[in-house]
Amino acid sequence: MNSSGRKRLKVLIADDTPAICSSMSSLVARLPDVEIVGTAQTGLEALEKIRALNPDVATLDIRMPELNGISVLEAIRREGLKVSVIVLTGLAEAEYARKCVALGAEHFFNKATEFEMVVDILRERAARLNSPLKNHGHRC
Repeated sequence: MNSSGRKRLKVLIADDTPAICSSMSSLVARLPDVEIVGTAQTGLEALEKIRALNPDVATLDIRMPELNGISVLEAIRREGLKVSVIVLTGLAEAEYARKCVALGAEHFFNKATEFEMVVDILRERAARLNSPLKNHGHRC
């Protein structure tokens, strides 16, 4: 929670390209009620930070050193970690999308054309955290 008593959505950003991590961090940091709890540039670092920091949402690239994003998704599933995953990748083939969704990713976006979609989803998720309707079964 922040100083006003509002809940904050905790986000981890994982991408092996420093410019992507920086751009995404810059966009996400401007969102109200969202906190970036960490960034990672390898799959192993992402998995370790998911375990240690317990983010609500993690963005993952597929192609990362040490462990690729699919291996990270497999570990999240195997270990029963409670994190929502958004895959943001340059490998936007349908085969990868199917595999990631089957492993529990909630969203799969092409880095080149759908970058802003991640920000929109995080904005929506953060708003729902503090919505008075969220615990009453209402859906807008």
